[in-house]
Amino acid sequence: MANVKLFRAIYIPETPFVNGVLKPKKAKKYKFELLKSEKVVNNLYQLIYKRDDKLLHNYYFENIEDELERYLFVENNELYDDFISQFWGGGQRYWESGMDVYLDLDRPEEVFGQLTHVYNNSFYEEDEPTPLSHIFGQQMWHSNAYIIANRTALLELKEAIDVALKYEETRLGLMPSDGEGYDLFIKCVEDDFKWEELEMPYHDRECYVPEEKVVLQPHKIFKNYLIK
Repeated sequence: MANVKLFRAIYIPETPFVNGVLKPKKAKKYKFELLKSEKVVNNLYQLIYKRDDKLLHNYYFENIEDELERYLFVENNELYDDFISQFWGGGQRYWESGMDVYLDLDRPEEVFGQLTHVYNNSFYEEDEPTPLSHIFGQQMWHSNAYIIANRTALLELKEAIDVALKYEETRLGLMPSDGEGYDLFIKCVEDDFKWEELEMPYHDRECYVPEEKVVLQPHKIFKNYLIK
């Protein structure tokens, strides 16, 4: 999996895409050079950009039945934040869609199927239950933890765990019953992981207060996702 990269999708309904070229409003400010634009199939293009001798791979994906359903899957590297910032302003807007996927750049024949799968799984039929999940962590040592979720949410969690087992990291967008969505980040670590350096999961601060200068906070474990 030497050439497997994590891609995060942004929704770009208002950004022009002409002759294989995206035209974000702030392109001149961020100065990314387009090295390659290649059609994979009718509704999928591979785009490779460059800045400061660093490459950034992208896949432009659209729903041919809906001209507003247009997404850009952007390689999640150190150029990601600057690159997606091009798409805001001057009447154009973008949203991060939450569609994350690992793609093997050495196996381009698999990309279309993977992106189609991710896209189709991001929408729900009218009669399909909304995935709802409440996660209750441990208040203190020996306390119970609980996951209370409907079947839809548990199936999505199962698939996310499979991704983490294969690629080490993933995230899953979940929703509690009040509709205030959140991201669940999942990390698979090696058997020799230094657990003693990691902050304990207890959230009752009358029982346990982590020493911030000594203890490793959980978000710092993630490498593909630079969580702030």
